[in-house]
Amino acid sequence: MPFEYIIQDVSADFIMDVAKIVSSSPFPLKKENILKSFKRHVSYTNRAIIQAQQLKLVEDTEDGFTSTQNYGDSIKRALRNQYNIHFRQALQNYPPFLLYADFITKGYNSEESALFVKGILDLSPSEKMVEKSLKNWGKYAELIVENKGKLSIPDAERGLPSEFIDNLLNSLQVEFKTNIFLIETMGANTFAYLAKNGISIDNLVSSLQYFENESKQSANMASQVFEYFLYKISSENGIDISKCNGIGELTQALRPDKKISKNIMHVSNGLGAIRNMSHHDPDKETEVPWNFTPQGALITSLLVPTTMRTIYNYITEKKQEF
Repeated sequence: MPFEYIIQDVSADFIMDVAKIVSSSPFPLKKENILKSFKRHVSYTNRAIIQAQQLKLVEDTEDGFTSTQNYGDSIKRALRNQYNIHFRQALQNYPPFLLYADFITKGYNSEESALFVKGILDLSPSEKMVEKSLKNWGKYAELIVENKGKLSIPDAERGLPSEFIDNLLNSLQVEFKTNIFLIETMGANTFAYLAKNGISIDNLVSSLQYFENESKQSANMASQVFEYFLYKISSENGIDISKCNGIGELTQALRPDKKISKNIMHVSNGLGAIRNMSHHDPDKETEVPWNFTPQGALITSLLVPTTMRTIYNYITEKKQEF
């Protein structure tokens, strides 16, 4: 079932207030307890709760709302003037904002970028509300700078003293730039397809960040995303994948109806071999594990988004581009 993205008209600082009380509670909080914690209109607090869930700051469990694993402890310890850093970490991994930021970096203005996001992800709110929220959230997180009405994505962050905060910001900056690079590599349409189908690019981001020091794991993470992508796009196109195991069999399943060309099939099978080399030890033929070089891991990390773009464009538009 496709994932539905929701953009709420709510301020970033209030979203973080909601995340803060949830993280500070020793037990899961019922919604009524969250509502009682603020002198805000019920509908506004509800919007903040929904958006905190969308950003994966909190999650709704059977017992009530709790912090997600990635943010609970850090938000609980954070000072109020540090909320924007934690909000940034969540926002720069939120597909609607990533698409918006990608269009901003391409020279489109805020209104145009928001309209593109609304159309691509089929968002319900008005374009003005989508634009207002994405822009304000980006400015709060210091991912976006507005100068004389023009938005830009800054290259560096300044003005936060603590060494821990500086290190965190450097890490977040690399992660954000990697996200934008991957969207450029695979194309906005392919990224939107992944987002709407709940396929995270976190493993692709990690594979690019760790290809030098954890080369085999890097190749494994990248090829895993590709395998998940093949499952989704095969299933969506009426292919029976119930008996398919792995990239090779999924690739072959796309060939009878010529959903992909023979050349694409060969490239995809190559990624299937890399998946086996990085994921299964030892090699069935040689009975020895494969060693991965940083070069092999980097090539894999770049080949996966490129091949996903090629397959998606070929299936949806019969466009031959690699």
